[in-house]
Amino acid sequence: MEGSGPDSGRFGRSRGEEIGLLATPEKIRTLQRKLYVKAKGEPDFRFYLLYDKVWRTDILEHAYRLCRANGGAAGVDRETFEGIESREDGPEGWLGILATELREESYRPQAVRRVMIPKPDGGERPLGIPTIRDRVAQQTARLVVEPIFEADFEPNAYGYRPKRGALDAVNEVRAAVMRGESHVVDADLSAYFDTIPHPELTRSVARRISDRKMLRLIKMWLKAPVEETDAEGRKTLTGGKGSKAGTPQGGVLSPLLANIYIHRLLKT
Repeated sequence: MEGSGPDSGRFGRSRGEEIGLLATPEKIRTLQRKLYVKAKGEPDFRFYLLYDKVWRTDILEHAYRLCRANGGAAGVDRETFEGIESREDGPEGWLGILATELREESYRPQAVRRVMIPKPDGGERPLGIPTIRDRVAQQTARLVVEPIFEADFEPNAYGYRPKRGALDAVNEVRAAVMRGESHVVDADLSAYFDTIPHPELTRSVARRISDRKMLRLIKMWLKAPVEETDAEGRKTLTGGKGSKAGTPQGGVLSPLLANIYIHRLLKT
């Protein structure tokens, strides 16, 4: 890497360059387009060669930039982006270590740090904070598998999807009202992220993915323990291998997994 620090090398992000850096590189876009077209054209096809993409240098580098742009607090290891970029070998060396762990299948996720954040209408909700290392690894997986499931999702589903948002949903509702539709169903899924059952979720993922290494990687993230701190500052670990439900709200891959599971409901 040429130089070090946040404003040097391929990972520099001056304000004028940031948008260009976060745009999906054409080589990755081509991969995603091929996966989407294949999934759209063959609804019953199960993808079997995906894991080798998660440690590709270009995908890891793009995943790192996306995670850094999102910012966020440090995980249980207290590692920060500033710390990574101040290393002698910089982000490239850090990513090289992660790539090796993924390639050699020695990668193991660390615990997810759980914090409680206030809700606008009162009360609190749990937020999971994976380590930066796990965020980047999850982001690489998301870049690879999301196009496959996007090909299956309903066009009128807007939550946690690329290039879609709440305003799009509002516009769709407005258009429906203008067409004369007047019936509204208002439903709220209580603690949805915390209650998604792992067996059913993994079956939903496996309906499209047969790559055992990729399935194992996703399962490891689902089974990662959660570190909580009580009022007296004592830390405890919950969940782990014995966990049978939940995907941490705040995890990079969690929104996609949540959409994969709820897709079954939207199809009925």
